[in-house]
Amino acid sequence: MYTIRPGRLSTSGHPEGVAEVERWTAAGVDIVVCALTDREIAELDLADAPDAARDHRHLPIPDFGVPTDLDHQLHRLAEDIREGRHVLVHCWGGIGRSSLLAAALLVLDGASPAAAWQAIAEARGRDVPETADQRAWLDTFAARHFWDAQAEAFDDEPDHGLRDPDTRRAWADLLLPLVPERSSVVDLGCGTGSLSVLLAEAGHDVRGLDLSARMVERARAKGSGVVFEQGDAAHPPYPDGSADVVLARHVLWALPDPDAALARWVRLLKPGGRLLLVEGRWHTGAGLTAAETEALVRRHRSRVDVRPLTDPVLWGGPIDDERYLVTA
Repeated sequence: MYTIRPGRLSTSGHPEGVAEVERWTAAGVDIVVCALTDREIAELDLADAPDAARDHRHLPIPDFGVPTDLDHQLHRLAEDIREGRHVLVHCWGGIGRSSLLAAALLVLDGASPAAAWQAIAEARGRDVPETADQRAWLDTFAARHFWDAQAEAFDDEPDHGLRDPDTRRAWADLLLPLVPERSSVVDLGCGTGSLSVLLAEAGHDVRGLDLSARMVERARAKGSGVVFEQGDAAHPPYPDGSADVVLARHVLWALPDPDAALARWVRLLKPGGRLLLVEGRWHTGAGLTAAETEALVRRHRSRVDVRPLTDPVLWGGPIDDERYLVTA
């Protein structure tokens, strides 16, 4: 057993029989989480392991793989930990899958992915996880969790909710002249969908995509006729050559591989299609400068225009950082 947070979170390799699960229970483990597949459980003769645990939960993940659709179970486990229960996660070797689930639980408790991996590596006495895909999955999971938490108040920012008529008109004046009549538009990282709705109301066929389920819920509640769905903007689930316009606002800077994402976005465009990127370099130091974004885009498009966005009406007030629109 590898202790990550004493009395709260541990990991392990697979138990050497049901008797070891009984020892975990005797040592104070309240919930045993098994990440083994059914085939692995049969191979290890662990079918009776649930009977030896106070609470046994099966969250199967293929060896070297990543979870699919386990958010509800992970949030429930995080709540169990907050309520004082000791959770032990095991897979086969106690390196990849168990570390990944434990890292997700640490992220739900406020840790960054880097801090989560470090805590587990120190407890484990070796580097974790096993694969780059597992590391990337945690980054995406953490981002989804962060934006879920932001969804409720997201539209309170003037440029997010577009509730102020002047701000809404400023964004319409900026974007609508750049979108050909009756275009098919993909809005990647659409948040609560304000720009998607703006474009749909102007007669365009709009699809909105966001990583956060709660953002998508709020976008759908606006009842605009836009098709909103949950998904990763870095890997949009749309056919190549299916959009006249790809729009992304304040998304590119946050992606782990902006260049690869841009390549996918450009492939979505029909011949003669247009890429619209609203980005910035903020006073916090986060973001991309206009020069950095232009250089990235020029790797994929030959005609690139950069326009500073200094009008305070766009943002609901004066700004003191760099914000801009790239058209390609």
